[in-house]
Amino acid sequence: MSIKSFLRTLRLKIGKQILDKKTPLASIIFPPKSILFLRHDGKIGDYVVSSFIFREIKKQAPNTKIGVVCSKKNAYLFEQNPYIDQLYFVKTKDIRDYIRCSKQLSKEQYDVLIDPTVTLRNRDLLFLRMINAKNYIGYQKENYQLFNFNIPAQEIHFSEIYKQTLELIGFKQISTAYDVPYTEKAKQAIQYFLVENHLESYIAVNFFGAGSARRFNDKSMKSLLNHLTNNTKNIVLLTFPEVTEKLKMIAKEYKNVFIYEKTETVFDTIELIRNASLTISPDTAIVHIAAGFNKPLIAFYSQDQENFYHWQPNNKAQTYILRFNKSVNELNFSDIQSDWLK
Repeated sequence: MSIKSFLRTLRLKIGKQILDKKTPLASIIFPPKSILFLRHDGKIGDYVVSSFIFREIKKQAPNTKIGVVCSKKNAYLFEQNPYIDQLYFVKTKDIRDYIRCSKQLSKEQYDVLIDPTVTLRNRDLLFLRMINAKNYIGYQKENYQLFNFNIPAQEIHFSEIYKQTLELIGFKQISTAYDVPYTEKAKQAIQYFLVENHLESYIAVNFFGAGSARRFNDKSMKSLLNHLTNNTKNIVLLTFPEVTEKLKMIAKEYKNVFIYEKTETVFDTIELIRNASLTISPDTAIVHIAAGFNKPLIAFYSQDQENFYHWQPNNKAQTYILRFNKSVNELNFSDIQSDWLK
């Protein structure tokens, strides 16, 4: 263990001893008057996988207030959701803002607080403690006194973990079908782009995931495109502003590779996936968006089995998985069979 890792572990241990107070064990009265979700991590894929929980709560308990703690950076996801009653904004690295927000939330007296994160930093623990909810439900929090309800570690998809959380509260017959967010602006813009380029059928391809292991290098991008263009007609590259110029240069090398250059937000990407006949992507939010639309999918995952059973595509459509050890750039894309692309 490095000195940095040792000091971090020591800080967390000391912080836990000081901040972890016991919440009285009590039964949750169904339906609860209010439920608070902590979702300030900013991850799009996590939001998509958990999106059904808000719908399912309101289906069975329409008068239950749903609050969500988020950052202003990821608020655009939750603002689109009609089932959420109130958003609370927090600056994720500002301890003073954590305290400000927790004081506001403590006045709300939430019946249930749900925190799906695995690792708690000291500021997170302080934040949770100061909210003073009546009940705390966590995942893998059996070693924390603050959480009077815990979902234990299991080799299941994270959507099932969210489902178990709702069942613990008292909800039944829960559908885990995702509610993929969208905007009419993006929907119309992408429809115009597809009509303008005569793209009635195409494969959506994403080259970028979180971390270097899930990001294609130039050689791998061209290797995949060379294989695909020999076996299919049209391809649309999924982009974001920081990589659009780079992908434009690559697309110019192929007759049937397109890119929506005006891509600004994930909502543009969502519409391109919605209209695609197939999506190809490393393990990232793109995979979960495609699964939300039940789209055929080719996905690239590492050999990390814990990550795989938590975050594999929860897809009803045909799905093919290629696994890599250290990097997606290890893959031989000729392993993608032509019948997978139909």
